[in-house]
Amino acid sequence: MTPSPDVSIGLFLTTNRTAGQSEDDVYARALALAAEAERAGLDDLWVTEHHFSDSSLSPSALNLASFLLGRTSTIAVGTAVTLLPLHSPVHVAEQAALLDRIGEGRFRLGVGRGAPLVDNDVFAGGPDRWREGFFEALDLVRAAFTGPVHGGTARYDFPEVAVVPAPRGADGPPVYVATGSPEPAAEVASRGLPLMLFFDKSARNKRELVALHAERAAAAGLPRTGYDHVFALFAQVTGGEEESRALLLERARHMVETSADARWMAGTERRTIPPDQREEAIRQTAEGLLATQAVGDVETCVRRLVEHLTVSGCRHVMCQVELSGGVDSSVQNLKRLVGDVFPEVRRRVAAAGRPA
Repeated sequence: MTPSPDVSIGLFLTTNRTAGQSEDDVYARALALAAEAERAGLDDLWVTEHHFSDSSLSPSALNLASFLLGRTSTIAVGTAVTLLPLHSPVHVAEQAALLDRIGEGRFRLGVGRGAPLVDNDVFAGGPDRWREGFFEALDLVRAAFTGPVHGGTARYDFPEVAVVPAPRGADGPPVYVATGSPEPAAEVASRGLPLMLFFDKSARNKRELVALHAERAAAAGLPRTGYDHVFALFAQVTGGEEESRALLLERARHMVETSADARWMAGTERRTIPPDQREEAIRQTAEGLLATQAVGDVETCVRRLVEHLTVSGCRHVMCQVELSGGVDSSVQNLKRLVGDVFPEVRRRVAAAGRPA
């Protein structure tokens, strides 16, 4: 596949485990998809970070990204995301600079705050870094890319140090910031960084955040446009609505039950759904996914991807292609997307022209 200068298409590798799968099955699927994505000429791979979960098996996005950089030679690899409140920001900068070097510029650093889970009690010493410290940590990461850095606050207090090795570029590897609401999006814009958006955002929701980003960037004296905003979308070619509904119902069940069973950070009100309301929540979640995600026959997949890419103002998508769960079925889905869907998406987006 010849990459288009107007559209970037990559994979979002979630390392989710479905019923009956071993840990080895999950990692075999990730490696098989990474290899197929590179063979197909896709633009990038993105990996996640989750802790203490039996169903999301990637406790280190940076480590998995490092491994995939070593297993590939041309495709870019990024984190979606590194959970910044759980780590020393200078250590994150150090590791990202190393991957930028040894990956010969193919590494992308996506960072986010994540949910207020028990992870923050275990790794971050409580809620402060999650609630108030994210952008302070982000600024320290970026400062460490460009020269000596020191911490002089109660939250981050350390003597001046310099990251070694220095990153390849003067400003370090590309940085993306995950957010889903206006106030943080404005903070991202004021730093001249692109947004990373996820499955809960419709095309119009994304457009609103991108428009706010442009407004706040301009107010900060930065360019309004030209940012590589990226978003995630489920992408699965199916035999029809019945199969699509079954796959998304299973995924919705995973999403609702994982959230309901999560261990929340100390001092955080537990957000849960009473057992007698879960089936309705699962049904509603599945219906929402069915109406917005690129899951269905070839035309449905094309149409949904084109809608998100043209309406949102984002031209970079991370496709989650693993709804079926299996290694072979996920690879076959990717091959079908590469052969029948992605070329037509690129053609239609190019024909539609850039949004005003």
